[in-house]
Amino acid sequence: MGVSQQAIADALGLSRTTVTKILNRDPKYSASEATRDLVFSTAEKMGYDFTTIRRPFKREYGRTEVNARCEIEIYLEGSETPFDKGDATARNIGVGGALITELKLPKNALPLSRFTIRLRVNDIPQLQELRGDCQVVRLSDSLEGSPELGMKFVNASVNDRKLLKDFVDVRFAEQTAARLAKMEPAAVAKP
Repeated sequence: MGVSQQAIADALGLSRTTVTKILNRDPKYSASEATRDLVFSTAEKMGYDFTTIRRPFKREYGRTEVNARCEIEIYLEGSETPFDKGDATARNIGVGGALITELKLPKNALPLSRFTIRLRVNDIPQLQELRGDCQVVRLSDSLEGSPELGMKFVNASVNDRKLLKDFVDVRFAEQTAARLAKMEPAAVAKP
């Protein structure tokens, strides 16, 4: 049996409720960044199975539009040699995953056996160090006719999650400021 949230709480001297709320990214729960990092790093070291979280990586921070070119490599389970590799566009990205479209892969197919996708977002300087391993959680057709892959990050390190969170927070603030700037002239013009 895997590591429980209670075992993590006991190891850290925290309540199970605190650990659960932090791991579930409860947006209403206030904990310091140091405590959040400590809980995630301890859970990682203890071998906690993050897929058991009831609301894994809930979109507390949302996703942000990026439309950035990225490299993808597909690896069959247990293999260190890529099954296929090519380019794609990351349409949006968040702490928990990304939506990928415009895939250009030589084999033009996904394997039937278990696989992982490695994603590298080279067009965004803040995300160039991210080397996210992903699992496909959704496959659909886009309006443009290109398939879209909804992917969640797996085996993400605490640093990768922090990198993504910081990027999304900054991008969200920029987008909010831009929306407010567009609204201000209309508000001033009204009597």
